[in-house]
Order: sequence, then structure tokens, then C-alpha cells
Amino acid sequence: MTPDKIKQKIEILLNKYKENSGTIKGFDIIFEYVDFLKKEPYTANLLRGGFDYADKQITLLEASTLNQNLEVPNIHKIMEFKDVSEAPMHKDTIALGLEQQKNNEHASMEQILPLALTNLVLLYEAMGRIKEQLLNKEPIEDKLNILKDLPVSTIRVKVGEELASQPFALFASASLLTTAKYIIDQIDCEELANAKETIKEPWFDKDKSILHFMGEEISIRLKGEKPNDHYILEAIFDQEDKIEEIYFKDIAKNYLGMEEYDKTKDWQILRRACDQLNAKVAKAVDNYKDKFILYATGQTGWCKINQKYL
Repeated sequence: MTPDKIKQKIEILLNKYKENSGTIKGFDIIFEYVDFLKKEPYTANLLRGGFDYADKQITLLEASTLNQNLEVPNIHKIMEFKDVSEAPMHKDTIALGLEQQKNNEHASMEQILPLALTNLVLLYEAMGRIKEQLLNKEPIEDKLNILKDLPVSTIRVKVGEELASQPFALFASASLLTTAKYIIDQIDCEELANAKETIKEPWFDKDKSILHFMGEEISIRLKGEKPNDHYILEAIFDQEDKIEEIYFKDIAKNYLGMEEYDKTKDWQILRRACDQLNAKVAKAVDNYKDKFILYATGQTGWCKINQKYL
């Protein structure tokens, strides 16, 4: 998938979840979302570390559950431990979070993302097992009842005397939004980093003899040889300051190769070239009434780009 298609798919799934939050259908959308992240090569590679972390933490949680003979519903209602060392999972993250809370510091995306991904993978795996059992026509009424109750329940975590609680609907939405934000931000940053520098118009591609102006590509060299108006543009755009006037005699000597410039008459060659150039611009740009090139005639003749377009 292209990056734009990935962003579009994620946004569609977020909207679908929003419409079905708090229902069994909402769990199925979470399953579809995580399944997409795991199978799409870009997101699978981007979140590989997070998925590895989630698998390790879920293994720790399952081991803790077996040791304490806890049933799944009780885990969702409360995780209670006196010290961080007793936490069934996320020990390091919880310890860091408590320290940040004391210092009134905020957690970073790098801390929050693995937690959010773990939450989603837990739901994904649970929903996957239920979907498989339903497909096999197995009796799972007790598990369906858990799914029905869970969206309206409260997730509670107690560390010592500190109790943190959050409605499950917010808990699930926050995990979805955190992972989606991370992926979309990453894609946007990559697109910005790879974007080619936009050249401000007007600019002149002297190799192709094309003037870029007001969204148009105006061909100056209409046949094989470069006309005099090509060299006028080349001389102007070679200047560091394109607002400055450039004298006809300098264009004639340095660009047209005229070793002897007759200031009494040769300026007319460049004046005609300026008129030709203005005519080409007027023809190419709709409703263009101004003169692109301004010039003065006579022995001290000069030309420059109309300053209003610089």
C-alpha cells in the first residue's frame, strides 16, 4: 500500500470504531485494525519493536494469571499490587510513570506507544479466539457476556494506595488514537523529508529553454537554435539579484558573442527580443496584460524582469 492508502485505511477504521464504540462490533473493528497493522509491510516494520514488547508483556500477564488462579473477568476489573515489583507486566514503564507523576512530568510517545499497542494486541488475541470458536460453532456464552459487559466497565489499576481508573470505552479509544497518531505522523514526516524543494516562480531552465511562470511552462526555444530572448532570460537569471537591470551591451557581448557592439543601433536587436519574449508570455498565460520584461531603449538600453513578479 502507498503511504496515502495506509493513512486512508487507518482513518476509515477509526471512524468505524467511533460509530461502534461500546459494542461487540467495536471489538471486531479493533481486531481488523490490529490485523491490518500486522499484515501491512510498512506498519509491521514500523511497529515491530512494539509488537515484540506486547508479546513479552502478554506472556508475563498470562503467567501471573495462572499463578494467582485469576479468571479473565477479574483481570479486567482490577490489577492490584502493593509494589511495582509485583506488577504482572509493564514494570519498568509503571515505575517510570510513577516517578514522572511525582515530578509533574509528561510521558513521551515512546513510553505510551508500547502500552497502547499491548492493550490492542490483548483485545485482538481475545477477539481472534472468540471469532474462531464462533466459526467452529463452539459454546462460548460466558465469553460473549464478558464482551458485552467490558465496554461499559471501568479499568482499575491499584499501585499501593494509588488507584487509577478509566472507563473502558476511553481506554480502548485512547489506544487506537495513540497508535494511529504515531503511524500517520511518521508517514507525514517521511513525506516532508523526501519532498523536493519547490522553486519559486518565475525561474528559467536554461538547459531546456523553458520559462516557468504563473504555473505555465513557456517554451522559449521554438526551433533548434536558441533565440535572442533565450539569452536575455539566461543573462537575467544568472544575476544574483534579479531585480537589477542588465545592459543590452553586456548581454550582446557576454551571451550573444558580439565582439563589437554598436551602441547606436545594436540595442534594437535586444529590444525586439524583449518584445518577442513578452509576446510569448502573454500568449501562454491566460488574461495576462502586463509586460513580463521591462526595458529601456537607446545607447544605454537595458532590461529586467517586472519587479511585481519577483
